[in-house]
Amino acid sequence: MNRLVKDPLLHFVFLGGVLFAVFQWGAADGAAGINQVDEIVVTEGRVRTLYLTFEKVWQRSPSADELEGLIQEYIREEVLYREAVTMGLDRDDVIVRRRMRQKLEFLSEDIARLEEPEEEDLREYLASHPEKFRQDTRFSFRQVYLNTNDRGQAAEADAVALLARLEKEDGDAVNAGDRIMIEHRFENETGREIERILGGRFLEALRNTKPGSWQGPIVSGFGLHLVHISERVDGEVPGLAEVRDVVLRELMAEKRRETNESFYQMLRERYKVTVEKSDALSSTRASML
Repeated sequence: MNRLVKDPLLHFVFLGGVLFAVFQWGAADGAAGINQVDEIVVTEGRVRTLYLTFEKVWQRSPSADELEGLIQEYIREEVLYREAVTMGLDRDDVIVRRRMRQKLEFLSEDIARLEEPEEEDLREYLASHPEKFRQDTRFSFRQVYLNTNDRGQAAEADAVALLARLEKEDGDAVNAGDRIMIEHRFENETGREIERILGGRFLEALRNTKPGSWQGPIVSGFGLHLVHISERVDGEVPGLAEVRDVVLRELMAEKRRETNESFYQMLRERYKVTVEKSDALSSTRASML
């Protein structure tokens, strides 16, 4: 019974019924009330919201005149909003459409509110998405830099010659190459930090470089590098206790996306969609083929 109550499909059916009732009520009200005066009710809850909002912004309570001004401004906004909708001014406005879409998605999330997953759910999610939570690989290595701007076309040949020399004797490796404003030695450094300093291309090549000997050249945004990896510690998937909050956040985010998608698909079935062909669109597609 508890699982039935939590079932998102049940929430969607309920939400669909609520929306259908609202649409039907709105249509009937519009047909019957064309010549009637619309009623605006400023509820006690609305007045309190205006009061508290003023307090939060100005760090003091509003005076009687200020509160009356807030109420009259709310009424003005409501009147103009209703008239704008009646005139269709909300249509074909990208910003309004986007905001209304967001509000409806928020509504679906509020009604189909997800219960916090149990520990078993978190363990299953961690096990099925290990790469999301795998710790970063760490590298300890030395690098010798060759400036391709200064060396020009000779840079590649210089790198090959220097590599042969370092393979025989690397005692003075720190002074073997060109000067660069980064460290010669990296100790237990994460892949993320290496990428930040030397770029993704360098990191990708480093991942494919065997430890224990000088190898290269490897390309970075600076130029060419010869590298000697002394240690590589591949990242492991941590236990749930270490990353529980992160797993919970990721799982809940995925469930919210699934909820919104299911809600959209439920609403989508109410519409027959026709996409009219356009000569301009056809010519654009043809040019892409």
